[in-house]
Amino acid sequence: MFDSPAKLLCHLIEHSFEGMGGTFKCPVCFTVFVQANKLQQHIFAVHGQEDKIYDCSQCPQKFFFQTELQNHTLSQHAQ
Repeated sequence: MFDSPAKLLCHLIEHSFEGMGGTFKCPVCFTVFVQANKLQQHIFAVHGQEDKIYDCSQCPQKFFFQTELQNHTLSQHAQ
């Protein structure tokens, strides 16, 4: 189970290019890397937080999935 789209994407990159040579292109900004692990690091560092789209209306938290936001709201802001 992956807790973010960035982690899932990095996992897919790791397994999609096993044993292959060549370059690895970021699917978000198209930056090119010569190693898959460098692309993975880039995705986490540059794009990992941008993917979070569900904003909590009661605090600054952001979440990848609506269910995460719902769980957060119930556990942190329930009255």
